[in-house]
Amino acid sequence: MRFGRVLLAVAALAAAILAQTGDKPLTNNEIGSMLASGLPESTILLKIETAAYYGLVNLDASSAALAALKQRGASEQVLNAVMWAQPFGAPLKWQQEEDRAAPGLPNPSGVYYRASSGWVVLPSSPVWPKYYSFSLGARGYDVPLGGSHANLQIGGQKVGFYLRKPSSLNWRIVRLKSRGDERLLRMVSTGRFASVDAFEAERTHQVHIAQVTSDIFTVVPAEPLQPGEYALCTTVLGSASVYACHGFGVQR
Repeated sequence: MRFGRVLLAVAALAAAILAQTGDKPLTNNEIGSMLASGLPESTILLKIETAAYYGLVNLDASSAALAALKQRGASEQVLNAVMWAQPFGAPLKWQQEEDRAAPGLPNPSGVYYRASSGWVVLPSSPVWPKYYSFSLGARGYDVPLGGSHANLQIGGQKVGFYLRKPSSLNWRIVRLKSRGDERLLRMVSTGRFASVDAFEAERTHQVHIAQVTSDIFTVVPAEPLQPGEYALCTTVLGSASVYACHGFGVQR
């Protein structure tokens, strides 16, 4: 019974601490304030443990930071608790980093465009050029992507995309041809089975890729794009001859 009452008391205290903490992560300054106010060491330790359990810690366990806490009266147990709890704040810092770089970016891997109405995911169309090059037997051939226009139409020349956990950083923007109600991806083949078919050079645009967080990258064209239909393409992981293309359009 006594053990049960202790567990209830600890749980109640933890709930009270969490309610006071809310979504605000525990910091070295807050620990320093608790030390200055004379709170019992056991309470400070429980505060650190509870915040770490919920991942609500933003602690600095560097030598200088620990020395500063020591000067404010932190015991060895408190300093050790700070060192123990500091790694539990990594997910929070990771999320804060993402929120600064791309607020609200969806978690699934993919290609995204930030429109005024929110994030837009660009569907992927698999392209296997060899299927068309062998069936058509031509050096230059067109791969249909379907539909006369992509769902995403971007106004003006300011084009840029976000990549979440890309499997490749080998991206190109290719301007598409049109035939009737179809968009066509122009390819060039050497006619040899072992070779890799390429996009037509005159329609290919280079891109600049920048890493903004551990798994988020931005892709922007190296030069402004003229109005028309395009595809942002990359090779599929594990196959240099299969592409994943994401269609979009540029309007005046």
